[in-house]
Amino acid sequence: MYALALQLYQLLRPEDAFFSRRHRSQVQVHRLLSLLGPVLLLVHGAAHRAAALSHYDLLWFRLVLAGGLLLLFSASLVSASVRRRYVEASWGVLYLVMAWTVTLAALNQFSGEYSLSVLFVYALFGGIVILGADSMAPVLSFLATGFVLLGAGVWAAPARETSPLVLGSGMADVALFEAVAHWWGLSMRNSLKTQRDELRRSRDQQRQMIEQLPMEMAVFDTEARFQYVNERAVGDPAVREQLIGLTNEGYCRRHDLDVALGRRRDESIREVVETKSINRLRETIETDEGPRHYLRIHVPITDPDGTVRKVVGGGLDITERKERERDLRARQEKIEALYEATKQLLRAGSQEEVSDRIHWVLKEVFDYPFAHTGFLEDGLIVPERTEAASGLSLPMPEARPPQENMVAGQALRSGEAVVSETIQSLADSIDYGDLRSAASVPIGGHGAIVVGKADETTYRQFNLHLLELLGGYAALVLDRLRREAALRDAKEAAEEASRLKSTMLANMSHEIRTPLTSIIGFSETIEEEADLLEATPADANPSTLSRFAHLIGKNGRRLLDTLDGVLNLSRLEAGQMDLAAERIPLDELAKGLVDELHPQAEEAGVHCEVEKTPRPVVARVDRGGMQIALRNLISNAIKYTQEGGRVRVRSHRAGDAAVVEVEDTGIGMDADTVEHVFEPFRQASEGLNREYEGTGLGLSVTKQVIEKMNGDIEVDTEEDAGTCVRLRLPRAAPEADAGSSPGDEQ
Repeated sequence: MYALALQLYQLLRPEDAFFSRRHRSQVQVHRLLSLLGPVLLLVHGAAHRAAALSHYDLLWFRLVLAGGLLLLFSASLVSASVRRRYVEASWGVLYLVMAWTVTLAALNQFSGEYSLSVLFVYALFGGIVILGADSMAPVLSFLATGFVLLGAGVWAAPARETSPLVLGSGMADVALFEAVAHWWGLSMRNSLKTQRDELRRSRDQQRQMIEQLPMEMAVFDTEARFQYVNERAVGDPAVREQLIGLTNEGYCRRHDLDVALGRRRDESIREVVETKSINRLRETIETDEGPRHYLRIHVPITDPDGTVRKVVGGGLDITERKERERDLRARQEKIEALYEATKQLLRAGSQEEVSDRIHWVLKEVFDYPFAHTGFLEDGLIVPERTEAASGLSLPMPEARPPQENMVAGQALRSGEAVVSETIQSLADSIDYGDLRSAASVPIGGHGAIVVGKADETTYRQFNLHLLELLGGYAALVLDRLRREAALRDAKEAAEEASRLKSTMLANMSHEIRTPLTSIIGFSETIEEEADLLEATPADANPSTLSRFAHLIGKNGRRLLDTLDGVLNLSRLEAGQMDLAAERIPLDELAKGLVDELHPQAEEAGVHCEVEKTPRPVVARVDRGGMQIALRNLISNAIKYTQEGGRVRVRSHRAGDAAVVEVEDTGIGMDADTVEHVFEPFRQASEGLNREYEGTGLGLSVTKQVIEKMNGDIEVDTEEDAGTCVRLRLPRAAPEADAGSSPGDEQ
């Protein structure tokens, strides 16, 4: 809107230097009216037509008048002679429009609407003539012509709805008011001219003195109007001339400057006049080079009787001092903000919260266009959070080793702030986008903070010290978080160990008490049967003795298995189980163990078999350790397979590994259970009322034995669909002795 108004002003402003300032102002006003006139004529005619007031309002005549005004305006743009007579030519159009308005009123019998139009046009056009008249003659001429036109219209009108006396008295009132107003305006203009001449003489008297002062100086009257301004304050003579006679506020309004600033200066000057004392005013002015700060001093100049006649104003540029004060204040604010932020930072509960607090400080306290935090993880500086100002193109950072030459790596290695005033000078392959300079500070040994700008520049040492302080606080928080995490892990491990201990005690109690109770009970029964056999042989049942003896053996073996599992786990964890690697055919070992566990499988109703292989698969393992591992796996598979199910053991080669698999069609496991199945004392069911017997040590012992033999163990399982446990072991190299043949192993 401001730009449009400025263009219109430039279009209307006469450029002829030989015209007086008043004439240029008059031409400017009348040219603006020439543009507004066609609009008003057409709108007025449209309103009449819409109201159906007249059949005599000819549109073509209104168009001719509007075109004449626009033609006059266009001619003034290219012809200096037209501009010289522009005001008088405009008056001619006003006379013509006045005549047309009276004619329309006469043709329409001076109805109320048209009589009102005559009075309105008469008053409005009289005021327009006053704007361009330097004497009474043009105004009186127009007012008299209006009366003549009205008289002719009244005489020619066939009928009159409005009384000529009323209409004439109204025009007489308008004429009298405008004539008196113009006379008063001319008197005021002459009075102002006289005052201006006096001010000019006073200014000339003071000019020489003020021009010698090495500061901005101005002289004001008691109404805060400029009387003189020295060249140091305003270098342009034309601007200095425009200032004379204006107040600071008036000048600011005229030139679209800060009106509030001008008003404050005027108030300071008037206060000096009232109090007769020196006044000081601080102000800030925006310039192309940035804000400038001034100290304005207003001093009263009094007569011998103490009356203030003038006020002298001086201006001192205190920008440098203000900048020093602002810099000191900014430092204090940064320190206070950092102090408040660190209080929040110290309460952070995670690495992400630490990064969030750091970025809040970087944005609120420093306001860098680029900010980044990265933390050291697995030997790499991993980006945690990156923020860039709008419009700044920057690829997202990637995880990189701290040994690279990037600023974050340098800061992390050196333990102090690192600045790269020209980011392109870094010998690395990183795409920095619009980033041109960067600085980084370490976060202890945890990571680094990086800030950057889109231009090659220096970084203030004070800010770097504050960033180092921020990084130090963040390092303290991360150290605390890591200690807390370690304590939590230790606590969880202790709680888990306590839970497993309780589980172990419950399982061991069950696994020991149950077979012992059975052994004692069956032995007592056997003792009773033996007594009965001795006393009354006919009543004794020898088959009962055999069955109970079998049960005593079974429970004894169960008790022995329990003790073997505990002992094996203890020996493994203590490192006391010696495992000697030798060549072991896996299929033969598996066949022997399946035969050994056949009674368990037969009792459970499970078919257990070893799949035949075309050639032996030989592993380099310890025989005892391999027997423990395979026995546990096959026994588990039988135990967790329902009646009618199958257990298969097979072996094969896979590259340099010998693989043996134990697959069953049993109950399987879910994914969560698989994660903990190799932990000691873990079972599908736990407690005294568990569904399956055992200590929960088998798979734990198996895993440790296999890993001690440089193998690994995998589990493929699905709940209610079965389980396959796969052992990968070091494959034995083929033997080249007399006791082997080329087809001995696969």
